[in-house]
Parts: sequence; structure tokens; C-alpha cells
Amino acid sequence: MRFEPRFRDQIRCLVLKDRRAKALDEALSPGDRIAFNGFLVSVVAVLLAPRLGDRCGIARLAVFSDKVAAAHRAERRPVNEFVVEEILREVYGIPGLFLTLPVPPRTVSAAGAAIVRYLNNTDRAVAADIDRILDTAADLHRHHGPR
Repeated sequence: MRFEPRFRDQIRCLVLKDRRAKALDEALSPGDRIAFNGFLVSVVAVLLAPRLGDRCGIARLAVFSDKVAAAHRAERRPVNEFVVEEILREVYGIPGLFLTLPVPPRTVSAAGAAIVRYLNNTDRAVAADIDRILDTAADLHRHHGPR
């Protein structure tokens, strides 16, 4: 899958709470958004490994997606917990929830950002180690793509 340095910069800005994150997100073309979402899934995979491990069942993913959605809503940000779970399922190679209709790419971006924000807000090491996390995600993305 395609990877561009600006995708990395956008996620770095999101984690470091840099105002440029929103402008970078809004500047994505429809094709760029799809490529960005692929990289975002790789970032989520790297962030989840220490928290949920290499293997994770559907029940645990559902509980985690509910936590992400609840925290996001507490910040008065709308998010669809089913799309959050859809991303988590992709990371863990579990069949998706949305088998007949694709999820709009902008909705995937918002749910992926919610996961990254939640993990960043609950683990200070994310921001402190963002460059290593992004290096690992870029390597994973280049060699394997999202799961």
C-alpha cells in the first residue's frame, strides 16, 4: 500500500496535539484518504500490540471499542463504536462487521483517530515514543500492509 511522509506527519500532529492535524486531514483527497487509512490501521496495530497482544478475541475487541467510543464522546466528539471495532477487527484479522456496505473513508479516519487519541490519552509513552511507533508502523505498512 502507498505511504507518504505527510501521513506520518498527520498522525504525529494528532498525537502531539498539534493544530496542523486538522488541516492535514482536511487536505486529503479521496484517494489520499484511502491510502492514509491504510497507514492509520498499521499505526493502530503497532499501538495495540503492547495493550492487547498479538491475538485478541471478538469480545475483548468489542469491550475495547466501547471504551474508546465512550472516552471520545466524553470529549464531545462523535464516533461510531462499530467502525472503531471494524478497524480493530482488521488489525486482528477477524471478519468485519460491515460485509455488505463499505464504511465511508472519512468515517474510518475519524474512528482511527479516536483509537489513536484514546491510546495516547491513556498512555504517556505514546507521545514520548511517537517517532519509533511511526517508524515501526511505516515498516509494517511497507512490508505487510494492514492485516
